[in-house]
Amino acid sequence: MKKTFISDYINRMLPSVIMSQIIMTICTVVDAALTGKFLGAEAVAAEGMVTPVVMIVIAVASIMSAGNSTSCSNAFGKGDIDEINRVFSTTLSTSLFFSVFCTILILIFSNPICLCLGLTPETELFNLTMDYLIGYVPLMPILSVIMVLPALLQIEGDNKTNVIAVVLIFVLDIVFDLLNIFVFQGGVLGMALATTLSYYVAGVLVLFRFFSRKRVVKFSFKYVELYRVKKILSYGTPTFINALCMGLTTAALNGAFLEYGSEMYVAAFTIAARVGDILLCFCYGMGEMTATVTGIANGEEERDELKEILYVMSQKSVTINLVLIVLTWLFGGMPLILFTSDQNIIEMSAWGLKIFSLQFIFRTLIICYVNYLRGIKEFVTGNVILIVMTITAAAFAFVAPLTFGVDSIWYSYIFSVTLSLIFIILFVKFFTKKNPFAWESLILKPASYGISKENYLEWEISDVNTLCKSCEKAADFVKSHGGDDRKAMLLSLFMEELGKNVLSWGFQDEKKHRLTIKMMRDAAGFILRFRDDGIHFDPTEYYRIHKGENSAENFGIRMVFSMNPEVTYLNTMNLNNLIIKL
Repeated sequence: MKKTFISDYINRMLPSVIMSQIIMTICTVVDAALTGKFLGAEAVAAEGMVTPVVMIVIAVASIMSAGNSTSCSNAFGKGDIDEINRVFSTTLSTSLFFSVFCTILILIFSNPICLCLGLTPETELFNLTMDYLIGYVPLMPILSVIMVLPALLQIEGDNKTNVIAVVLIFVLDIVFDLLNIFVFQGGVLGMALATTLSYYVAGVLVLFRFFSRKRVVKFSFKYVELYRVKKILSYGTPTFINALCMGLTTAALNGAFLEYGSEMYVAAFTIAARVGDILLCFCYGMGEMTATVTGIANGEEERDELKEILYVMSQKSVTINLVLIVLTWLFGGMPLILFTSDQNIIEMSAWGLKIFSLQFIFRTLIICYVNYLRGIKEFVTGNVILIVMTITAAAFAFVAPLTFGVDSIWYSYIFSVTLSLIFIILFVKFFTKKNPFAWESLILKPASYGISKENYLEWEISDVNTLCKSCEKAADFVKSHGGDDRKAMLLSLFMEELGKNVLSWGFQDEKKHRLTIKMMRDAAGFILRFRDDGIHFDPTEYYRIHKGENSAENFGIRMVFSMNPEVTYLNTMNLNNLIIKL
């Protein structure tokens, strides 16, 4: 399979995306570990009981963020900067309003929420759960705001800001937790407030770094268009449904362990799930990366890139998670002693974690595909897959113990992901009527999607000689596709001048670089796209500043722009993308 910039971008960005997920999850694990060590197993169980609500809190913050990411990545692919700014401004404004509203709502109804979780009023577990809920929920406003920004930073190729922010959250949360335990003695409420405070500090940093630098994306209240909210929400539903389904699955397993077992089983499940969540960061990091790159490729209507995304992410899903499963079975029990000194709970957690890990490969394949569907805006299908996974897990958790005993509940996840993967295979077969294991079938695109092969030419340019030969082919392409001699001459000239500019000025360091040029013909006319990984340079901005000069420097750029083509520059995937329409 032909490799494009997509593979390079995934390999470059995926480690930082996964690392951010891991650090954030470890932050939660450290909370649970410190809580268990210093506040007791019942306090850990209280955090576990709040997990479904926590998932919903994250879902509320994620839905607008995911919808924004999907809309903007597709708009980046199309080169529509105005659309990007309007979606982003609308998302940032409305997500803050929704999060404040939900925070107030949860705090007002915290008592009924605890009752809905199956807790008995006036018990110690009920009171501890209430404390954690009240302390954690106020982080929603800052969470909803800063979650909108990382996806846009990643699209532009900024893999540092989010990592810095999550490292700061991790460090501050530990510091605040220790202060709560040894100085303020605020109990479970203090542990939750420590997490909330660390998010607000990191949130200020993210906002500062985003708005203090020149970005493609611009925020302005004049861009806010409330009619867009419905579409943004619909595009974000897969992330919302995923978080909601995870919360409901956790609630179902908590309920099953309470009904067929005891609070000890709930504590063991909470500990195993906390450690398992660290390993699942690889799954959800790959899922988010899949959604981002798919949105860009879908906006560009690049059929081959969609197939490449599925191939690369499937390959990584199998190899990475196979290693994780082996490591879990060999060493997974080691971190469990951080949570409790109760040997019975440790033994139950160790066994449960091993069974929990068996789902990793299938779950990652499913989550990547659901996020692929999100990227191509087929979110309803993705939602159905997630719902199937939740229903089957919950049903197994309550039915299996009747025959196989309480320990069978641990197998709920592997049962649900197996059935869900079968569901995907059957769906693709039904939808395409073709081999469901072929990449061409899995992309779920009709034959009419994208620009047909006879309507484009693409070159990888390594030197001026290759560039000049490609320019001749470009001129012939224009003439053979209905363009007159003038258009053929202009587009060939644009290609030569701007290509030389990249080779001469963009690749000045000793690193190995790539330049691809694509000539396309669509219903509106001819499109010439340059994409390179050289020094960041916006020729549209350069022309705006220097168009009145007579200097020979960058004469080619001024000449091209003076001929009035429609030109758009985007820094997407940390790459220079220049699109010329004529």
